[in-house]
Amino acid sequence: MQKVDPKLARFFDQLPGAWGCKDAESNFIYANEDYAKLIGLNHHLDIIGRTDFDMPCDTVNCAEQFRRQDQQVITANKRLRVLDIHPFAGGEWKAYIFTKTPLLDDNDCIIGTIFHGADITSASTVELGTLLGRIQVGAAQGNNLISQSSYILDKSYGAVKLTERQSECLFYLIRGKTAKEVAQVLGLSTRTVEIYINQLKTKFNAQSKADLIDQAISMGYLALIPERLFCQQLSITLRD
Repeated sequence: MQKVDPKLARFFDQLPGAWGCKDAESNFIYANEDYAKLIGLNHHLDIIGRTDFDMPCDTVNCAEQFRRQDQQVITANKRLRVLDIHPFAGGEWKAYIFTKTPLLDDNDCIIGTIFHGADITSASTVELGTLLGRIQVGAAQGNNLISQSSYILDKSYGAVKLTERQSECLFYLIRGKTAKEVAQVLGLSTRTVEIYINQLKTKFNAQSKADLIDQAISMGYLALIPERLFCQQLSITLRD
């Protein structure tokens, strides 16, 4: 079992917020008391050797998503920011921004990931999770409401590389907005949005808008949130 550098452990223990690290297979190497308390462990060292599938709270429902995110960080060798809205310890709903970065050894080889969670819980962020969950399940299945999930706040992590505006347009398209509605939300002309849609169809090799939406959903774009939308207007524009 890989062990954490004592200096790194002390660093995690001294910093505010939830900190920890995992190995390349997403096994926990270490986490501080704040993270242990967040997920419901009696002692922070109890996490060593566990995976996200072994946590004593409902975050286990998204464990596979967490693993995929870890692998994205390792493969791309770059930071990833994630919005997590879950019932944590005691079933209490909380919203966190988790930043995941590569964990390097003394030779600068990637050996895992470091994570840091900042609590952004408020009524609006928990409501945002409900709205996103409703739209996500509506698009994929058409029935149940699910509000627990993990959303990547970075357009560069999709399989198809998009500009900021393309990413924003796609975000609303796959959630049922028309070109006119997207234009109103983003403050653009309908014609400009239609140009972005055509660019998206080309990038996804889609024959129609419906084909574009189907492909984007199948490629995981429901889990991507353009960071500018999240920071500025998402909780408002999704109320309709």
